[in-house]
Amino acid sequence: MPVPELNSVLGQAEAVDFLRRTLKGGRFANAYLFHGPIGVGKGTSALAFARAILCASPVASAAQSGLFGAPEPAPAAGDACGRCESCQRAARLQHPDLKFLFPVSGEEKLLDTTIAETLEAWRSDPWFVFAYEKASSIRMSLTRELLRELAYKPFESSRRVVVVRDADRMREDQCSAMLKSIEEPGASTVWVLTASRPTRLPATVRSRCQRVRFAPLAESLVATTLQERLGASVAESRMLAALSGGSLGRAIALRDTEPLEARNQSLALLEAARRGDGAALLKAIQSVNRFGRAGRETLRRLIEFQELWLRDLLRASVGMPREALVNRDREPEIRRLAGSVSAPEIRRRLLALEEALGAIEGNVTPDLALFSAMRRVAEPGFETHEWPAHDAGRWRY
Repeated sequence: MPVPELNSVLGQAEAVDFLRRTLKGGRFANAYLFHGPIGVGKGTSALAFARAILCASPVASAAQSGLFGAPEPAPAAGDACGRCESCQRAARLQHPDLKFLFPVSGEEKLLDTTIAETLEAWRSDPWFVFAYEKASSIRMSLTRELLRELAYKPFESSRRVVVVRDADRMREDQCSAMLKSIEEPGASTVWVLTASRPTRLPATVRSRCQRVRFAPLAESLVATTLQERLGASVAESRMLAALSGGSLGRAIALRDTEPLEARNQSLALLEAARRGDGAALLKAIQSVNRFGRAGRETLRRLIEFQELWLRDLLRASVGMPREALVNRDREPEIRRLAGSVSAPEIRRRLLALEEALGAIEGNVTPDLALFSAMRRVAEPGFETHEWPAHDAGRWRY
């Protein structure tokens, strides 16, 4: 089923333990913000948490008594029972008191079809990954319809749960529309928002949510999951786990691409920038971008490969072993470059790449955003202003 129990969430013991304690206590905050890197289980945990809230027979203890008092296997305490009708319908996203919003792209007239197709793909594939190749957002029409429904009591359960996936993709007017309901939802509504870039949410929304942090997954866990549950070979799983940066969702998405080729393309852009040949750099960017036909997710992945490369340089500069590097096949080059790049310089380059990610998400022409980022990363003197003293928001987890 698309929505599992909390005990099925991989590698997030601290977050899951907090959610179980909350469920056992039976006292819920108005809203929760699940934040952390992309593809580490925030969305799965949010829906599993909602399923447990709506469960008609929540598990109160870790084991139940079977025949003649012998213990029999049971779900962990503070979780959904998995057997009642509410659990079954919530697992299929068919419970009337579970509302699930997520970003979509395309024309408004095709909105219902787009949502139905996405949900059908998600139900049929337990490892479905939400990806946003085009500009996507949670539509205002759905937001207004939800807010009208929240004015009434829940249909069946004592509470209604609203899960907003990738809430950091909401526009400002959408956040403003939801703010009053998030601030004062009443005892019958619980909001659960997920975000990989929490600083993109307005401070007024963040301040009204109880935050639950999700950490990057261990590389060994990602590799093991790819082998045991998705049938990947040992070599493939190790490579994907190394390139994923602790994100199982990214590793799964990379299986459908040529990750090494994409990484090499990304680093080749930097080589062109270092030569100072602006014309060659722009031509290379247009080729990678396929003259505007490449999606946002593809361009974002190119930048993230460069961020992982910079992380390897930083780790190599402090003497970390080969196993700590993502790009292990280029270890000699990384070791050679690590001695010539300082930590402040790596931070400066990361800020330039973060700015490019923000520009790609906005309305800046991708070719120009990439061109500017590559020149800034390759040439410190190309800067036209001082960088802010604070860290980039996406790295504050």
